[in-house]
Amino acid sequence: MKKSRKLISVATALVLTAVSSGCAVPSVTIGKGTEKAMSVDGCDISSGIFIFYTIQAYQEASQILKSQNNEEPSVKDVKNSTIDGLDATDWIQNKAVEYCKTLASVQNEFQKIGGQLTDSELDEINTTAESYYESEQNKVFTANGVGLESFKTIIGTLGSGSSYSGGYEYMQQYVFDHYYGFDGEKGCTEDELKDYFDENFARVKFISMSLTDSEGNKLSEDEQKKVRKKAEQYAKQINSEKDNMDKMFKMNELKDDYDEYVATQTTPADDESAETTTTTTTTTAEPDATQTTTTTDPYENETLVQKYTTTAKPDVEVSDGTEESSEETEETDAEKASREYKQFVFEKLDMNKATVYDYDENTIYVIIRGDLRERMTEDDYWSEDYIYNLQLLRYNDEFTEYLKDLSEKATAEKVSASFRRYAPFKLDLSSLEPKS
Repeated sequence: MKKSRKLISVATALVLTAVSSGCAVPSVTIGKGTEKAMSVDGCDISSGIFIFYTIQAYQEASQILKSQNNEEPSVKDVKNSTIDGLDATDWIQNKAVEYCKTLASVQNEFQKIGGQLTDSELDEINTTAESYYESEQNKVFTANGVGLESFKTIIGTLGSGSSYSGGYEYMQQYVFDHYYGFDGEKGCTEDELKDYFDENFARVKFISMSLTDSEGNKLSEDEQKKVRKKAEQYAKQINSEKDNMDKMFKMNELKDDYDEYVATQTTPADDESAETTTTTTTTTAEPDATQTTTTTDPYENETLVQKYTTTAKPDVEVSDGTEESSEETEETDAEKASREYKQFVFEKLDMNKATVYDYDENTIYVIIRGDLRERMTEDDYWSEDYIYNLQLLRYNDEFTEYLKDLSEKATAEKVSASFRRYAPFKLDLSSLEPKS
C-alpha cells in the first residue's frame, strides 16, 4: 500500500462514511433491535463486527484445544471446554470484546490525529471487502449476518492481514506512522534506525558446498577432503583481493566455478535412450591466480541474516487444568544449525574476510560478511519500504502494547440483547466442524 497522504474527495467520502469517519455502522443483515453490539468510548460497534470477532475468537479457542489434544475439536467439544478458568462462551465473548475495543481504539486514535484515507485507499478497501464478502472461505461470517459494511469497517481500520507479517494497513498504519515514524513522539531518528538495522542484520554472501552426493549419500573421506580443500582455496582466492568490492565479485565467480564442478561430478543415471556420456573437467584456479569477472552485479547472491533471538510462548490454561509450558521444546538439528550459524555471523565472522564454516555435518560454507551501511541507499536497502518494515520490526511489540493499553482503558457499554442473541453457540458454526 502506498503511504501517500492526499485528502479524500467529498464524493468518495460520502460513499464510504462507515470507514473514513472512524466509527462503525450497523450491518444491514443484522436483526432489528440488535444492530449494535456495544459502544466503546463513543464509537459504536455493529453486531456484524461483534459476530465477526466472536467467530474469530471461537476459532482461536478451537486451536487452543487442538494444540492440547492433537486433534480438531468439534463445536460441542469447544462448547463444553473451559479456557483460562472460564467456560467457552464467556472466554469467546470476552475475546471478541477485546478485539472490538482494539478496533474502536484505532478508530478513535485515527480521528484524534486527524487522519484521512486517500481515494486510492478507499477503493482498495472497497475491492478487498467485496472479495472477502463473496469468498467461499468467509461464508461462515456472511451466513451469520456479517454484512459488507462490517467487512469494510474492519479492513479499513486494521487491514486484511495479521499485523506484523504483512505490515499495518489503512487507519492502523496512519496511527503507527504518527507515533513511531521519524517525526513521531515514540519513534527514533533516521540515524538511530540505521544503527538498529546494522546491529540486527548482517549482509552476507556464501558458497554452499555439499559433503553428500546428488542422492544424499555421504561422500568418502577423500572426496570430503577434496571439497574442503577447494573451499579453503576459494577463501584464499577471495581474501587475496585487495578491494572489498572485488571480493564480492570473486565470490560470484567462484560460486559459478563450484556449480560447474558439481555438474562434472554428477553421474547420469543408466538410460537406454542416452547414446553417449561426455565427461568434462573443470580446473579451479590456484589461490593467487587472477581470473576475469563475468558479472557486473557485486550484490548478486547476497542475503540478509537476522540476529538470533528467542521468544517465549505465552502460558495458556486449557480445559483439563493443564498448562502449556513456555519452556522451549527440544531444539532440532536444523534449528541448532540455524542458531549457531547466526551466532557465528554476528559474533565471530570478521568483516570482509572470507571464511570456511561448517554449517552442519553435510554442508560447509565459504562465507563473507560485507558492510551493510554501504547498501543503505534510497534505491537499495534504504527505500521507503525498507524503512517502514524496520520501524515495524523495531516497534511492533511496543505499538501492540500501546493499543492494548488503550483498549483496556476504554469503556465498553454492551447491548445485552445483542450479546444474548449472538452468543457463540447460537451462531451457525456447522461449517467449522472438523472434516470426517
